[in-house]
Amino acid sequence: MAILGKIRERSIFLILVIGMALFAFVISGVFDGAGSISQDPLAKVGDEEISLEQFSPRVDFVERNYGMTTLQAVNFVWDQVVNETAFKQQLEDLGLNVGRDHVADFVSTDPSFMQDSRFQNAIGQFDLNAFSDFVSDLRANNPSGYAQWQQQESSIMDNLRQRQYSNMARLGIHYTQFEGAQAHALENDKINIEYIKIPYTAIADSLFTVTDSEIKIYISQNEDTYQRDASRNIEYVVFEEKASVEDNLELEASLKVLLAPQTVFNEVTQREEVIPSFSETNDISDFVSEYSDVPYDGQYQTKAQLGTYANTLFELKEGAVFGPYKDGDYFKISRLMDFDKGGSVKARHILISYQGSQNAGNEISRTKDEARKEAYRVLRLVRRSGSDFSELARTYSDGPSKNRGGELGFFKRGAMVEAFNDFVFSKAVGSLGVVETEFGFHVIEVQDKEDVVLLASVAKKIVPSEATSNQVFRSATQFELNSGEDGFSSASQAENYEIKTASKLKELDENIPGLGAERNIVRWAYSEYTSIGSVKRFNKQGGGYVVARLLESIDEGLASIEEVRSQISTILLKQKKFDYLQKKHAGTNDLNSLASTYNVTVNTSSAINAAAGTIAGAGTEPGVVGASFGLEIGETSTLIEGKQGAFLVKLKDLQKATPLVSYQGYNDTSLSFILPTLTSKLQEVVQSNYELVDNRSEYY
Repeated sequence: MAILGKIRERSIFLILVIGMALFAFVISGVFDGAGSISQDPLAKVGDEEISLEQFSPRVDFVERNYGMTTLQAVNFVWDQVVNETAFKQQLEDLGLNVGRDHVADFVSTDPSFMQDSRFQNAIGQFDLNAFSDFVSDLRANNPSGYAQWQQQESSIMDNLRQRQYSNMARLGIHYTQFEGAQAHALENDKINIEYIKIPYTAIADSLFTVTDSEIKIYISQNEDTYQRDASRNIEYVVFEEKASVEDNLELEASLKVLLAPQTVFNEVTQREEVIPSFSETNDISDFVSEYSDVPYDGQYQTKAQLGTYANTLFELKEGAVFGPYKDGDYFKISRLMDFDKGGSVKARHILISYQGSQNAGNEISRTKDEARKEAYRVLRLVRRSGSDFSELARTYSDGPSKNRGGELGFFKRGAMVEAFNDFVFSKAVGSLGVVETEFGFHVIEVQDKEDVVLLASVAKKIVPSEATSNQVFRSATQFELNSGEDGFSSASQAENYEIKTASKLKELDENIPGLGAERNIVRWAYSEYTSIGSVKRFNKQGGGYVVARLLESIDEGLASIEEVRSQISTILLKQKKFDYLQKKHAGTNDLNSLASTYNVTVNTSSAINAAAGTIAGAGTEPGVVGASFGLEIGETSTLIEGKQGAFLVKLKDLQKATPLVSYQGYNDTSLSFILPTLTSKLQEVVQSNYELVDNRSEYY
């Protein structure tokens, strides 16, 4: 009673303590970047906001129906929603609209509506009046169904408006006679040249210096190329939660117990009872159900399905037991229940169906007697020397396997209808024959046979014990604490833990190299509450823990000098070498003299066209080819800057292409390259008209 009194006296204090604890629990999610609840819209495209409530049902649908991960579904739906929202505003700004007549035209030509029997007349044709009556009935008697149709109608109208917009853009794309002539010339004007190439490697790098200032200027002159996304670099240590040697021995011991009879006390009868061993039990299904993590399925298996111990298991006598043995993620003991010699057959067939046979298509008009005669005719063709069963199946078979050459693969007893089953399992490999079933007449070839066994297995999944799991947790937690006190590197060295790194993680990344799908770590790395050097422990997908440290936080914007130093230094070094060569050999036009100076060869290249931009012996050099086309016959160029070296070129000959009466073919070809990308290009252009706010990372 005294204690209760004390509690009553301090009730206000206790409420405050509990309240603070709850607050700390809730707010901790905010500070680790994994539990914050944003009040922002998920996205904003121009003036249109997209809420989580609008977005998430579509993500759920895609995730459920297309087998995507959550973030894959998010990104898939994101592209759709942004495009839809941008187009909606663009089309409203243009005043482009469609009406019910457009919807009616669409419905009348869309296969999903045309083939719906509810909207067909007596002769199986689409009837718009029947469809209109159906919609009217929904409006009068099925409000929820009508609401669904209204949503579908709205979606159809949006798609039709986008289609109209695309058609308008398509009509604005055309090529002139002049452009066709230019395309013809690029492909068919040919030049012959002599040239030398002075490789940039012939000039020592040590003659030049690339400064940070020059790199900075180059970055600013090429901002589009060197824009970078925000990214994060982390280092981490993995604590795998795996079964220990002791755990495995304990698991094996639990299976060995089942190999001998067990005496147990029955609490109900108050008597000792003997439970038979695995090899002696008469109720194998109940025994496996009682002791195994995997139920008894009664399925026969081939050697290929049994893995490492297949030969041993196939040599068992009926009733004999093998094990314990390790099979993948399980320890097992297995008992041979049955051995079926030739119990798996590989066969192929040619089906000749007839009118009225099961699954016969509407195009099948032959009678049963005609089908029988046709089957035996095909059998004679199969038996001919040099015949190809696969080709005959593709030509004559009415079955779904015709495109596979009649191949059915391996199957076990009972998988086929009775008459088919009896033939293939009773005949030797290589046998041919005709069998009648409810599907028609089958021309069958028995290709191969395999022995199969029926095993009963008690399987125990290899999992860490509670003691092992607790030890892994303690190790990960202690390392997290030590990292804060001694530093990540020192703490890992002290315990000989391997540190791994992951670089350039993007804000919406789901997978981390070396770890797989660990979205929580990425979200933590981008949290405003996570600073450089922060360390945190995470539960690892599939078991175990990851202790991660944030190494670097890179903001969106222009790349730093350090990030691109090597790449840009190479570019600037080539430019300096060309400038050096150009200055040193200004006015030089003697190929042989310059070739001798740099110990290179004077080469020739013939039939060069500008479209390909390729020089024999030098590879693809479009800039050099373009400059060469600007020379007069017999003229030698000044030094031309190439990708791999400096070129001196002499134009030997120019063959102009014969003009065409019409260049429509070239114009059509040009259009064929543009049209497949028109839709995606239009989407880019339309979306660029509207400011985009992306808050996906706050919710996913």
